[in-house]
Amino acid sequence: MKYDNSPVRGTKDYLPTEMSIRERVREIILKTYKSFGFMQIGTPILEDINKLLGSDGGDNLKLIFKILKRGEKLDLSKPNLKESDIVDIGLRYDQTVPLARMYANNQNELPSPFKAIQIGYSFRADRPQHGRTRQLMQCDIDILGDSSVNAEIDILNTTAKTFYALGFRKFVVKVNDRRILSDLIAVAGFKPEEEKEVCISLDKLDKIGVDGVKAELSEKGYSKSAIEKLMKCVADIQNNPTKALPMLADLGVRAEVVNELKTVLDSVNKLATRGFKAVFDISIVRGQNYYTGLVYEFYLEGMGGACAGGGRYDNMVEKLVGKSVPAVGLGLGFEPTCLAVIEQNLLKAAEKTVAVMYRENDDFVTVLGMVEELNKTCNASAIMMKKNVNYQLELLRNNGFTHFCNFPDKKLKSL
Repeated sequence: MKYDNSPVRGTKDYLPTEMSIRERVREIILKTYKSFGFMQIGTPILEDINKLLGSDGGDNLKLIFKILKRGEKLDLSKPNLKESDIVDIGLRYDQTVPLARMYANNQNELPSPFKAIQIGYSFRADRPQHGRTRQLMQCDIDILGDSSVNAEIDILNTTAKTFYALGFRKFVVKVNDRRILSDLIAVAGFKPEEEKEVCISLDKLDKIGVDGVKAELSEKGYSKSAIEKLMKCVADIQNNPTKALPMLADLGVRAEVVNELKTVLDSVNKLATRGFKAVFDISIVRGQNYYTGLVYEFYLEGMGGACAGGGRYDNMVEKLVGKSVPAVGLGLGFEPTCLAVIEQNLLKAAEKTVAVMYRENDDFVTVLGMVEELNKTCNASAIMMKKNVNYQLELLRNNGFTHFCNFPDKKLKSL
């Protein structure tokens, strides 16, 4: 019987060379985050299903991997079973919900504001595609307890400096505000309870365009006049990028919201390195309904989709602790970022790794003694020679080895 040894669809195996680059990317991200005062925490990949489903995660709620109850709790003999009868846990679809729960459980032991780092896997039952997997590593930074736009400026500046540290020189952050969308949606004539669904459709603006969003909103049964008025505002803003911010007040958007957005854009651009800029973009919506203020996405040159995104989510923690806790964050997509690093050849394996080639009859204790001596300055590994040593050395080079030596000769040769 022939077995298929491919990984589960939407997941991936990583060979040594790629894993070495991934580790370097992770190390640079973590080092840069920490350099701006963020502190690393860890949360479980498993979460209570009710917390996940009650998180206002938008379309992501449809992508949750749900886990069956275990042992005696799983009773499949009951008639008319509902999902709640057999499911009690889910895999996290992002790290924001676990962070809010962790903060609610430990807030008295944490500083305020609290600047958190989370680097770990999330899971989404999504359609796999280039740079998009079902098991995805996210590199998050969040600030809890700061209601000012300083938190957004700090988050965006830290992320920009992180991409710069990874070697990227041309990238942009597109910024919007969910309150702008709320005002435009209300002025257009939609009911308050319709806002979340309208935003879900608007989130597809960059993929299906104005006409596509119109069609989707019509299918949902909303007022034709409200749809036309809203999408005319959106189209006018998109068609006049240099005048977009001044236009917002005339379209019914609150002045304080526009001023906050302008402050963030101006501040981030003053801090920007060459090749990076922050711009207003009405099409940035973010699908999660828990966002309450500014939202943003980072785009790297040569990559189709966003490589990082986030926003302000002031109400999520309040659901868990019973009092208002302002919060803002960003998730850096590790998978598309690594893909861009590899495709653009920005980082190479930094470590010198030496293959100490020995023969079957050599004294292995002495060989390992030589390996330990080399380990004082580099990584080294004892490798028994094969008959076709040239092919063996080629495989070693392809898997991250940079040098070799033939025992007992200590002279290193490049691979």
